[in-house]
Amino acid sequence: MSCVREMPSVQKAHDELKKDGIHVITISIDGTGESAVKPVFTKGGYTLPALLDQNMEVARGFGVRGVPSTVVVDAKGMIRARTLGHVDYDGNELRGYVRGLARGK
Repeated sequence: MSCVREMPSVQKAHDELKKDGIHVITISIDGTGESAVKPVFTKGGYTLPALLDQNMEVARGFGVRGVPSTVVVDAKGMIRARTLGHVDYDGNELRGYVRGLARGK
């Protein structure tokens, strides 16, 4: 999990957005699977879902080319935004954008 420093803000986004019916998940592409993810989640007290993608099938499907990456998928399963690198998950801009998608705007 090379993106551990971002996990507190990802967890916070998960906690806030789930109230709006929006799902935030993490995808681990670490080849060791659960043995890499579980200690990080346990130590940090993280409760958001973690998909284990050791073969990078899901990551490739989302067009992920590196980590960290953020992919925003709308309710119809369409990719609406994708970025490589750090994202300010604590910022209102991303949350406002995602909430707008959830409302169909």
